[in-house]
Amino acid sequence: MSAAIQLQGVSKSYGSVQAVQQLDLEIPEGSLYGLIGPNGAGKTTTFGMLSGFLRPTTGEVRVRGHLLTTTRPPVGHVLALPQDAQLPDNKKVIAVLVHLARLQGMSTDEATAKARDALGKVGLAELSERKVRALSHGQRRRVGIAQTLIGNNEVILFDEPTAGLDPRTALELGQLIKSLHAERTIVLSSHNLAEVESLCTHAAILDKGRLVAAGTMDEIKGTGQLLFVNLAKPVDDADELAAALAAIETVGKVTPSPEKDRFAVECTDAEKVDDVTNAVLQALITSGASVKGVERGKRLEERFMETTAASK
Repeated sequence: MSAAIQLQGVSKSYGSVQAVQQLDLEIPEGSLYGLIGPNGAGKTTTFGMLSGFLRPTTGEVRVRGHLLTTTRPPVGHVLALPQDAQLPDNKKVIAVLVHLARLQGMSTDEATAKARDALGKVGLAELSERKVRALSHGQRRRVGIAQTLIGNNEVILFDEPTAGLDPRTALELGQLIKSLHAERTIVLSSHNLAEVESLCTHAAILDKGRLVAAGTMDEIKGTGQLLFVNLAKPVDDADELAAALAAIETVGKVTPSPEKDRFAVECTDAEKVDDVTNAVLQALITSGASVKGVERGKRLEERFMETTAASK
């Protein structure tokens, strides 16, 4: 898979403070890529360099082979939607989008067609003549997303797109972004790890300005060879049960949780993980355990905590 964005040896300093240090990262074409990390990890600075708003102190940022420099802005290559992006309150929604399209050199007819198509994709076609000030917070975010759809297949960068929204609106916007991924490469910066886990195909974890993990979501979570079995209630004989599960063919280490209601099961052959899952479930049911559910790999939150703790 070709790279939509490449960062090679990228560092960014503010005086004596190094916000990003020697960052090497490839964002595959067609991916929905999550950029995550604790406060102060360098996410905002990295987002700024990806979008062309900031220039690295050292290293290179390329978007589809286009080197971002102070004299070559990423026009036509990257579209970024910052978290605090504002819209003019006194303008109609359609007028805002048409104006932005016209700035890209489109004719009025082409700009209007692009604007209406974008509003249709974000579910706001019926509100095209409404003024921005009459929109809800969630609707404004949708207009912001519509802005990124006016161009021609640029890489889209979303910074905390669902922050501050109520749960239902956040879920709807998340699903909208996921649907757009069929047509675009999207980079999503977010503190919401559950959201990143459910939406993204790939992710990178930053901590203290450095890259500590990157890859497909399955690679980061260890989905291929790691199972987690959740029980409806704890078992009394957790260690004995773990030993029985470890005796199953192609099962390696089995670790019960301290609460004895969750078992981590390592599979030594990724190609047989489905067979292992069935055998583990059968053994648990035979033992009288009440199985609540099975997860492939660790939760992103667990991997996040592990990798950021290891970098301290």
